Amino acid sequence: MKPFANIPSQIPRSGIREIMDLAWAVEKEKPVIHLEVGQPDFATPEHIVDATCRYVREGHTKYVPNAGVNPLRQAAARYFQERSGIETTSENILVTPGAVMSIASAFFSLLEPGDEVLLPDPGWPNYNMAASLIHAKPVFYDLRADNQFLPDLDQIDRLVTPRTKLLLLCTPSNPTGQVYDAEVMRGLMQLANRHDLWVLSDEIYADITFGDGHVSALQHDTDGRTLIVSGMSKSYAMTGYRVGFTRGPLDYIELASKLQEPFVSCGTGFSQLASAEALDGAQDCVVEMRDAYAQRMQIALDILRQYDLYRYSPGGAIYLLIDIAASGLNSHDFATRLLQEKGVAVAPGSTFGAMCADHVRISIAASEDHIRQGVTGICEMVRALEAA
Repeated sequence: MKPFANIPSQIPRSGIREIMDLAWAVEKEKPVIHLEVGQPDFATPEHIVDATCRYVREGHTKYVPNAGVNPLRQAAARYFQERSGIETTSENILVTPGAVMSIASAFFSLLEPGDEVLLPDPGWPNYNMAASLIHAKPVFYDLRADNQFLPDLDQIDRLVTPRTKLLLLCTPSNPTGQVYDAEVMRGLMQLANRHDLWVLSDEIYADITFGDGHVSALQHDTDGRTLIVSGMSKSYAMTGYRVGFTRGPLDYIELASKLQEPFVSCGTGFSQLASAEALDGAQDCVVEMRDAYAQRMQIALDILRQYDLYRYSPGGAIYLLIDIAASGLNSHDFATRLLQEKGVAVAPGSTFGAMCADHVRISIAASEDHIRQGVTGICEMVRALEAA
């Protein structure tokens, strides 16, 4: 029988999913504290669930337009305009089945085989996977621990070649939790303008910031070269609804909408209509979850300080990188051993890139008790292995 295609066969498996599967197997024998995945532990707010049920009963269970239902496109346009101050209409919005499809649609719409795309290291592994599928060339820029996991504009500038076409940003960041301020964002957008690069800014965590608030790439875009990705999964605890959306120029939205047909046809009508109500309704639930995440992050940081493992304070999102270099183990072996010995599941830093291969990522989307137990277990193992 002829072989499978080469590219999908070569894509490495996500280290997050690997640990999740191991954790489920261990959980058959003993309890596991899950800090490995960015899954909000909050229930979807009741008013959103009620709206979902209502739309299902009303019969919104059929095909919808490729670009999404109008009420959600309009609500998403208001969402972006209110937060950025930049005029946005429903025609600037493409709705996709999850923000991950927004990312993939952008790659397929913008990149030819051999084109270079600048990706963060560390960064969400799905970026690299999507680029590889279309034979684009990922080029990684460093978010170094000794620079507080912030981008070095001079280094990015040196990485640009005539084949570079796209710069991908993520703020607040997965996996670092860092937030780019106005100065950093302005510098990145000026760099993109100077080299005539498209910018894809993953801002799915924009509503989860703990300090000065979020600065969107859109606010520093002077000529319409930016695509902003957001969605419902994180801020509204709606991961299973699979609703993402992109804000972009009209010609991009028209082009990318066509890609929905061969890949997914369209999204889910009742999920999209419920999402419109969530965006337009009271935002108390978003604020309550954000404040809870801020409290949980502080708990984790306080424990790290007790064990002299504190390195930085994330400005947002639901993630924290923990330095495990003193253990002497690589992040994959550390995560596997931690799961077996302490019953704590974390994501190996190596799955996000070389820059954090001596770290593990935890998600603070877990209960305060689990965060206390889990982070304490990580710290105890680091110190025990260091002393061995």
